[in-house]
Amino acid sequence: MLQEIPLAQAYRVTPTGLYLISTAYQGKRNVQFAFRALGISEAPPLLLIGIQDKNFSREMIQKSGEFVLNVCSENQLHAVDKSRDLSGREVEDKFLALGLEPLPATQVQAPLVAGCHASVECRVVSDFFAEGLHLFVGEALAAHLDHQLAPVGRLAGKNYRLGKPI
Repeated sequence: MLQEIPLAQAYRVTPTGLYLISTAYQGKRNVQFAFRALGISEAPPLLLIGIQDKNFSREMIQKSGEFVLNVCSENQLHAVDKSRDLSGREVEDKFLALGLEPLPATQVQAPLVAGCHASVECRVVSDFFAEGLHLFVGEALAAHLDHQLAPVGRLAGKNYRLGKPI
């Protein structure tokens, strides 16, 4: 039986992944949690992410014109919620503060996050603003996948291990 829920919770009823968005600008690297990302095109390969206007990562993406979308595995769950309480403006190295290992990217300055299911290096091709949120469309320049690490997802505030296809 369907039940009506408050509109403020509408975004929570669709399954999402858990992501870490990594950035770098002028020698400083940063990483932040996100639970929304969307592949929107194959040719060219385009992805969409949303970053709140007040976040340091938004500034770094706009200045550098690039980011890495890292798809979390269980290895990053310890850092996902903890990252919400830290700002790259106030922490010298958010990777170290969160216990994450950066890996060099092949096409962008922003690092990959070690132990993720996948990482996609992107160059920003469009930036939209909507109600306190910046939406960045990134063209994939390189993509990396670890078949041995399962991605994790989130639904209604709970984390789930994503298994085999049905």
